[in-house]
Amino acid sequence: MKKRELIFNLLKDISGSSKEKPTYSSLKYFIMKQLEQRIATLEKNLRFYRILFTVVITGSLAFALMSSGKKNNVPEVIQAKSFEVVDNYGKTIAILGKEDGNGALNTYNSYGKRLVSLFTSDGGAGGINTFDSDGDVVFKVTNTKGGGGYMSLFNDDAKEIFETGVTSAHGGYLRLNDKYGDKLAWFTYTENGGGYFSLSNNGQEYMRFSTPAEGGRVGIYNRKNTRIAYIGAQDNLDGYISTYNSSGEFLGGLPK
Repeated sequence: MKKRELIFNLLKDISGSSKEKPTYSSLKYFIMKQLEQRIATLEKNLRFYRILFTVVITGSLAFALMSSGKKNNVPEVIQAKSFEVVDNYGKTIAILGKEDGNGALNTYNSYGKRLVSLFTSDGGAGGINTFDSDGDVVFKVTNTKGGGGYMSLFNDDAKEIFETGVTSAHGGYLRLNDKYGDKLAWFTYTENGGGYFSLSNNGQEYMRFSTPAEGGRVGIYNRKNTRIAYIGAQDNLDGYISTYNSSGEFLGGLPK
């Protein structure tokens, strides 16, 4: 009865009359009316949010498409006499600039030791040097004085142990050194166009192999750089073997 009286009071407030108590049919009509009004309000709100959502999505897509099609204003050329790259502590780790009037690029480790250097050689060719963590050179690529390529390797004592390149006569050469940088083996060519190979100790050649036009030849030398033995083809294309004393005086040969 309390719920019925409450609803009756609501109906009375709406209609302004309190002569009759509400019947079941009038209560049902009132409830249905309220439900219809609420449903209509919800449909109206839903329609508004649907339109708002569509507008937001469409605007976002349009903005994204317009932004992706916009070109960045990137300068064609940046000019400066030098560029430096620094780390988080302000230490220089790369420099792009000039040396002796030519372009150069140098990189450094965090201790300021140079690691890589791209430069111009004295002959005007490009060059590359790489360095170890102490700043000592370990690898070189540039040109020879006579023109052509040159490459060398160094040990941890900064001694050159390998070298190859082009000679002034446009032929190739290769040199192997000991740990002190003294020559051990030498590969190149003879003046007549044949191959040449020598073995050394303490920078002194002890054995020489060559291939001139006449044929192969082998010479053996003592530490005074005096030939003490020979075997090979003569100018008449005959074979010959000869020996000499420590002063280079002839001792004997075959054929006699």
